[in-house]
Amino acid sequence: MCGRYSNHVKAMLDWSALLGDWPEEIPQSNNISPGQLIAAFTVDGSKAMRWGLIPSWSDEVSGKYSTFNARIETISSKPAFRHAWSECQRCLIPALGYFEWRTLQSGKQPYFIRSSETKPLFFAGLYESAREQKIPSSCSILTQPARSDLAGVHPRMPVILPLDFRQSWFESSPEQAMELARADHHLALQFYPVSKKVNNARNEAEDLVDPMDISAI
Repeated sequence: MCGRYSNHVKAMLDWSALLGDWPEEIPQSNNISPGQLIAAFTVDGSKAMRWGLIPSWSDEVSGKYSTFNARIETISSKPAFRHAWSECQRCLIPALGYFEWRTLQSGKQPYFIRSSETKPLFFAGLYESAREQKIPSSCSILTQPARSDLAGVHPRMPVILPLDFRQSWFESSPEQAMELARADHHLALQFYPVSKKVNNARNEAEDLVDPMDISAI
């Protein structure tokens, strides 16, 4: 699961030249939550998209269904996602890192997962384009079972792709894209506890992604 993340990518200019221009209407935030507009990149360049895919058959923006994540195991069969998957409507969503909550004796403790090399992460996603009746472009982040070093924090994690595979992700067949998503790309990731201030989606302070000592809690 990935329900909160930070798009504060300090090296923005380093990678935006490769993926396209950052959408002007999308601010940087350390606490992005579902339902917000986020920056996503497709084969046609950057787009502002609602985080929470609106299925091709839906004629309304609704929070009734949880579509901000899509399980890689069922994207080809789930009604909400199979159109985007079969039509190769794939995107990449850049992030500094993402938050997950681990249950401890003291309660649920948020952790931040990011690159060990302080590089941006690129979440694999699906999207549906804007259409009539005021339906905006929208997207979902793909998830998969967490690898062993992260499973103690949360049993699932986003599908994260190296930037070098961006064109393959955008342009390959569904079968090839599935192989790419399931491959072990040996990404160096780290995780650490952070302030519970992140629990409130309105908090966006820079220190939300700073490590904290919970040994005394």
